[in-house]
Amino acid sequence: MHRFFHNGNVIDFEVAQNLTMNSARAVRNASIAGSHYSLLPDFMVARDIAENRLVRLLPDYEAVEQPVFAFYAQRRYVPQKVRVFIDFLTEVFSRKETL
Repeated sequence: MHRFFHNGNVIDFEVAQNLTMNSARAVRNASIAGSHYSLLPDFMVARDIAENRLVRLLPDYEAVEQPVFAFYAQRRYVPQKVRVFIDFLTEVFSRKETL
């Protein structure tokens, strides 16, 4: 299900899924190949839209924010590189203007 804001209302679109991927890059590539539509962040597709490889559907609708999760192995001590990366994600995704 996709959830959007339109004219101050929340609109839910329930669509059949015939393709599932766990990589945004793979979803983008499949969309460019014409396999299906997708819901991807602007920063991933802005150039493709500008260069007419992709077309924005529902331009008057704004996607409702989706949560971002970081999964890592539970350990007594979290490796510093993992902790730094999680802190980075927290900072980036907590800023509204970057979303």
